[in-house]
Amino acid sequence: MGSPSSSVNNLSQLVNVLLDAYPRQEGCLVSLPTKAELQYSYQTIEVFIATIPLKSASTILKLVKAALQDVTAANLQHLRRFVKPENLPTCLGRLEQTPTLATTATKPASSPRFSWPNDDSIPNGYESSAPLAVDDHAEASQQPMLYYLVCPTSVISAENLYKVFSSALTFRDSDLEPPLRIIPVPLYPPSSEKQAKDWSQAYWPTVYRGGNPFGPHPALIAPALEDVRSRAGRCMSLAKLAGDEASLAANGEPIGAVIIDRSGNEGASVVAVAGDARWYHVAEAEEHGSGNVTAHAVMRAIGMVAWKRRTPLLNGLAGERDSEETDFDTNRPLTSLEKAVYDTSTIGRNGYLCLDLELYITHEPCIMCSMAILHSRFSRVIFGQRMPRTGGLAGLSQNNKDYDIINNDQGMGYGLFWREELNWRHLAWQWVADDDSRTLIDSPGVHV
Repeated sequence: MGSPSSSVNNLSQLVNVLLDAYPRQEGCLVSLPTKAELQYSYQTIEVFIATIPLKSASTILKLVKAALQDVTAANLQHLRRFVKPENLPTCLGRLEQTPTLATTATKPASSPRFSWPNDDSIPNGYESSAPLAVDDHAEASQQPMLYYLVCPTSVISAENLYKVFSSALTFRDSDLEPPLRIIPVPLYPPSSEKQAKDWSQAYWPTVYRGGNPFGPHPALIAPALEDVRSRAGRCMSLAKLAGDEASLAANGEPIGAVIIDRSGNEGASVVAVAGDARWYHVAEAEEHGSGNVTAHAVMRAIGMVAWKRRTPLLNGLAGERDSEETDFDTNRPLTSLEKAVYDTSTIGRNGYLCLDLELYITHEPCIMCSMAILHSRFSRVIFGQRMPRTGGLAGLSQNNKDYDIINNDQGMGYGLFWREELNWRHLAWQWVADDDSRTLIDSPGVHV
């Protein structure tokens, strides 16, 4: 008889063979933006932009700093302070062709805002006002000029800022006003290099300094994504098969979940497979409601892991589980696929809940299941079909209409996979199959 360790390895090999036996679903993984990313990505603040001679930049910087009462009003270190004309984003190219912010000796006129060239150039979350811009071209052509991001408009009045520039600059025409303009810029730092590039083209040259102030660090995501990508197609195929079996047996909706343990010596292995069982032992007269909400695929899969964690601790007392099972116990395998995985796969006896395990599910989990996932301490979650009306993982809501996500579906906006106020966070992706020509569940109101 082999040693316990060899038995474990044999079981792991069996499970890997089981996973490899199913066709690989082709598709791609789409990273989910966190709720904070969506909330802060398009918050802008209005700032003064000035056109100044290159040789006067140092002097003006000192004068402005001395004039500002609250230099910490907004942290805009993610934005370039000085920009050459050729480095302006295309949408701001008209700054040299539009009138400057007009002021009088005693009171500034109403502050016009820069008008974006066309509707397609308007950054998300900002509505343009009256057109703005220009300076005297003859004056500007005499020496190199810079565009200077001065400060938020809330820090100093246009009149006082006008006086600061008037004391430092001499203009060719006495009637020429200091070239001040107002534009919107991102209030918070970008969360990725791509976002910094997008903002540099849409708002103002932006710097990405690494990290993500509103979500998981890119250094954490990159290796995890590469690892998940290697098996996501097969795991999602297996999850779909589990859902199909559950639906065919009239146990529940066509929703399936697969839990993977990647900590074994033999690589990632299947720990549990569960289909939805909300209609299992539910009278036909009650099937118009929600059914047994504790029998969602995610809840059942977590329950199976709990039993598998507990079984080695029973020291061979197999009868104890049998005595505790009933026909209404949905945490036990109900289909041939669920039983095959449950009987052949293994998991470490000393593990804690679902710590470091991966969950693959055909649909976005509901709020209840999303919280169960969080409390179970999963490390990664991958789901297929978005459930905008009931899903709890995606951070997208009706307030994020312009955010680019699959099918541009707005949702409830909970973003439970990564919330600073919660005591656990995990990575999450949406799996988009190449042949995803139809939805698995027609009703968007179904809780998964």
